Amino acid sequence: MKRLILQKWLFLATAIFCAVAIAAVSVIQFFYWKYCFSFALIGGSIATALYLFTRKKLVLTEIIIDNTIIHIQPAVILGASDEDKAEAEKLCEKFGVRISTFGILLGNKIIKWGVGNDDQLKAAEIGKDYISIDYGTIVEVQNIRLLYSRPDGDELADIVKKFQHETGIVPVIAA
Repeated sequence: MKRLILQKWLFLATAIFCAVAIAAVSVIQFFYWKYCFSFALIGGSIATALYLFTRKKLVLTEIIIDNTIIHIQPAVILGASDEDKAEAEKLCEKFGVRISTFGILLGNKIIKWGVGNDDQLKAAEIGKDYISIDYGTIVEVQNIRLLYSRPDGDELADIVKKFQHETGIVPVIAA
């Protein structure tokens, strides 16, 4: 998430810099001004396109985080030194898995459904040590299976209730 925010601002700053360079070159019109103008125009166009792409990805990430149904934290080694704990916290932030109404945030990868494309959530199964999710179009269905230690009692009932309320899919509880 932090990396996406940094990229967004970097691309925006680059686009603004190129716009200022285009304006300056147009006013000054020195000897090779046409080449500099072209270079700044191409660079600004690329930076603007990358900014818009990164912004879209950041908005989708925020939507998934805001509508999280299940948040799976990776394992952390206990009893480690302070440096190891700090590194483990960075890894947890980077590789945490969030299953949401609109998709899955798997580290920096986004698997989306129901947001601007034809992919839809098809089925969910919660096993004793995994969660399996089927998603895709009518023609092609894909499956993702994540390691997940199934909770008991009320917490499991809340997860099933959230899935049903938010997505319309009732997850199957496997033995």
